[in-house]
Amino acid sequence: MKLIEVAPDELALSPELVRSGSAKSFEDRLRSSVDEIGLAEPLKVAASPDGGYLVIDGALRLGAVKSLREKDSTRFQTIPAYLLDYDLRYEIRFQSDIYQDLLPSQLATLVEHLHKAENVLKVDIARYIGVSPATLRNYTGLWRLMERRGLAARIVELMDVGVFPSSNPYAWLRLTDEGLERALRDKFAKGEDPEVWVSAVADAARLGGTERYPLKFIEMVTAALPSECFHAGEDVRAIKRDLGLRRAAGKATQKMFKEARDHLSRVSKESKQPVVVAAAKSFEAYLA
Repeated sequence: MKLIEVAPDELALSPELVRSGSAKSFEDRLRSSVDEIGLAEPLKVAASPDGGYLVIDGALRLGAVKSLREKDSTRFQTIPAYLLDYDLRYEIRFQSDIYQDLLPSQLATLVEHLHKAENVLKVDIARYIGVSPATLRNYTGLWRLMERRGLAARIVELMDVGVFPSSNPYAWLRLTDEGLERALRDKFAKGEDPEVWVSAVADAARLGGTERYPLKFIEMVTAALPSECFHAGEDVRAIKRDLGLRRAAGKATQKMFKEARDHLSRVSKESKQPVVVAAAKSFEAYLA
């Protein structure tokens, strides 16, 4: 899977590959996010037999880019995209939908299980589902929040229902339990019990509530807390390692690919978890 830069005018959409039924509120939030931080995830495209590129995954992101370019044509003159096989466009679209339909907590759980229990390299997971290494590190951050339980896990619950963005779990992970409680009580719950507030807001969101907090607000609120609300020592160093830029992994040797395929084959045959079996088979086909 090769990462390329493509001009927006070179990209074409197919009704068969475009998701339908997205809410306007989601499209508005997506456009605001792209306007604020750019494209966090590359599109997935394939070279079209008629020329140009067909968008396999990323129609809404492309729509957001085009909307922003109508106001300022100097922006997004090229778009990052993963170049994939045209003949596999329907299979890739189907696989993308599987992962996109998972909640952030579910995807974080799957990634950690594949990595820890099945020994699948995270760089391979990122390449296959078409996300950046930084985004995959976010799933690690979500998993760490879930493992802490208590209010940390409740914050992930708010991410699952869209109240909090899941794009920077480390803004929360760097806080102590007392820091989490203080942030929620003082900045969100207006002095009320944070647990009660989380339950009420999550229930409202599941019923169509529109309370949403942008990433910049989350980062501002958590960063403004006093020093005693933050972890120190090894915890901070671990978080910094995850946030730091890492060099892209070099090309794997044929031996490494064979070992990976053999291992994935064993996983698909021996695992009793359907999701893990499906993922292992897909990874095996991808590495073939």
